[in-house]
Amino acid sequence: MGKFKNLGIILTSTAFTVSLLSPISQASANVQEPAEKIEIKVASAETNVTKGTLIKKVHELFPGKFDFVTENDFHLGRGHYFRNDKTIRYDLSFHKTVNDKDLYGSFTFMGNDLELESFYYQPANIAEAIYPAKYSEAEAQKLANDFLKKLPNTEGYQLQQDVYGYSYYYNIARPLSEPITYSFMYAPTHNNVPIMNKQISIDVLANGEISSFYRYSMPIRQATFDPVDQKKDEAGILAQLQENLSVELRYTIDYDYKKDEQVVKLVYVPSSGFNGVHALSGQWQSANGFTSQVPKVKAVEKLSAQPLAPRKKDMTVAEVEEFVKSLLKESSDKGKLEIDMVDEREDGKGGIIYSVHYSYIQDNGNSFGTSLEMDKATGEIVHYYDLSNELSPSDENAATITRDAALTKAIDYLKEYAPSSLHKYSKPIDEVVVDRDSKDYTFTFPRVVNELPVNGDEITVTIGHDGSLRSMFISNPNIQNWPSVKNVIPAEQAKELYSEALKLKLQYIEQNADGDKQHYDLVYTPNFNGNSYNMVDATTGKWLITEDDSKEVATISHPTAANELNYLLQQNILEVKDPASFNADQAVTKGEALKILLNSLTYGHYFRVDEDKQSFGNIDKEHPLYSVVEQAVKIGMLKPANQFAEQEQLSRQELAEWYIKLLRLDYTAKYNDIYKLNFADASSISPEYAGYIAIANAMGLIDAQQNNFNATAKVTYADLAISAFRLARAIQENNININY
Repeated sequence: MGKFKNLGIILTSTAFTVSLLSPISQASANVQEPAEKIEIKVASAETNVTKGTLIKKVHELFPGKFDFVTENDFHLGRGHYFRNDKTIRYDLSFHKTVNDKDLYGSFTFMGNDLELESFYYQPANIAEAIYPAKYSEAEAQKLANDFLKKLPNTEGYQLQQDVYGYSYYYNIARPLSEPITYSFMYAPTHNNVPIMNKQISIDVLANGEISSFYRYSMPIRQATFDPVDQKKDEAGILAQLQENLSVELRYTIDYDYKKDEQVVKLVYVPSSGFNGVHALSGQWQSANGFTSQVPKVKAVEKLSAQPLAPRKKDMTVAEVEEFVKSLLKESSDKGKLEIDMVDEREDGKGGIIYSVHYSYIQDNGNSFGTSLEMDKATGEIVHYYDLSNELSPSDENAATITRDAALTKAIDYLKEYAPSSLHKYSKPIDEVVVDRDSKDYTFTFPRVVNELPVNGDEITVTIGHDGSLRSMFISNPNIQNWPSVKNVIPAEQAKELYSEALKLKLQYIEQNADGDKQHYDLVYTPNFNGNSYNMVDATTGKWLITEDDSKEVATISHPTAANELNYLLQQNILEVKDPASFNADQAVTKGEALKILLNSLTYGHYFRVDEDKQSFGNIDKEHPLYSVVEQAVKIGMLKPANQFAEQEQLSRQELAEWYIKLLRLDYTAKYNDIYKLNFADASSISPEYAGYIAIANAMGLIDAQQNNFNATAKVTYADLAISAFRLARAIQENNININY
């Protein structure tokens, strides 16, 4: 058995989740996470789909686009299917170098008709997709629409505007060296009403290339739908919702992508556990169907009044392997159990997590695999999924335990396998989810802080209908500071905000399916200020998601750099209090310039740095520029010294040095005596900067001005904005990895 630290190895078969990007925070815990998708390989003998068949499908969908890829360049993956979805998928991919450019493409086809489920393409001309965009968003949308029309079973799909989580992710500021990507989400419709959870996403690069496609579920074949002409009046349903509206305080864990850290907010959320109202009957939509009674959230009740002892302190690798073998209980009907690897990773809180990768190999060649995670310090399960139901399905006709019995089982398993944190969590306060096919029960145990439940920190346990443990997951994020509950707005004020912002969206939702029969119920779904998962900040009384797009945004004026400056402003790379009065011709300080450049080259955050490290005497870990400066040292822009002159104005020759070091050409630039500078003011250039200036000018990063380089002149915000985009293009074209 090998032991490896900090390795990420993909096994033949692995556990992973495919879903819409999870919302940063959820309005209520009754919004359920998608089930884990376990990829199950199919023996080659059980499929008759050849590589040639799939290549033909590629050329039919993309005529002429991939003619440069030969049959030998394509690689065929084994067929596979997923838990609760037996449709077989087939993967085809290629990775090829053309004119020193890496090209990659992957395709997944599904079902007997080999319909395209997903597609990803990294073209050679990706540099053409960085700023400035060749295609506008409207032009890209037309390309996406045209591509969708080429695919079968996509009639009636409509572009969706309110897809929280997905749209939020793609609005995050990206490095200037990455291609501009426009993302569109489409949903099928019936009677011009969108059908949920059947979306298709399409990404288009700013150079007009379709870069990705994903179909989130099988196409609808045969189904019945509630008649639209029998729906209740929207005004009446709206009044019904407002009459039953109540709010409660909760903590919600958000994610600050700019700082690369989790943050906690104190929010008011609707306290009734319903997702919508049936448009025909007026019944409330709960997690498990429709009911005439308004679903209510239960009160907080701790799982344990006092802290419990850990299961096993300071667990060793050998002890982990022994435990896993005992837990999995190898049997002949499952296949041969193989523990492939045990590796270690840091948990972000100073602890170590063991990841145990294991698989079952069956006689027919099918392989099943996933991983189990345990906390080294406590010997407790962090993440577990039981594959046994895939390997030897339980008897569907066997007796099913009751919901209460399943809850008792879930708590017993937690006390056995993860006892030490139970005093922090509550019994479920939202409705239990019952899987309509397996009849398994999924319970969510929320964290409790200051007697308030926490959205985003839960223990999730799934219990089989026979009482077995199907899965267990403990999130337990590293949160240190929880907002005080003392200074919050009154609940009545929050309720009024919700009532005023409440609007309804009519949708078809697949709810109580019966076997292979698909029926879609017509449901009025509430949203607030146009967003289904919006929440009111309990401290400020403001909505977490606002409709900023409808407001006029002040812009920066400048004769030569207005476009670049405003793009940086829009991407939150440049921070300006009053854009309308901002003077872009003022000199920029070294500290501000470094911050702008690091923001333009990363996702707006920096690698976590060793907080014991301090490269400059005046920039300690409490300094606002600490992570910026340490990251600049890490990627070679700066060298440690006694002081970093953050308030000193940046000169053009210093900027040239930064750029060439970023491009990793300083090994050449330092031989300053081999460069001949033809600027009229060459004699005023400091010799140690000669090589950097020569290369920066030759690459077009920093222009001379009337044949004068003006090496000691100060860099303005406008200068920095223009040159930052040139640097980004050079980074992209030269495949420089800034390690963001």
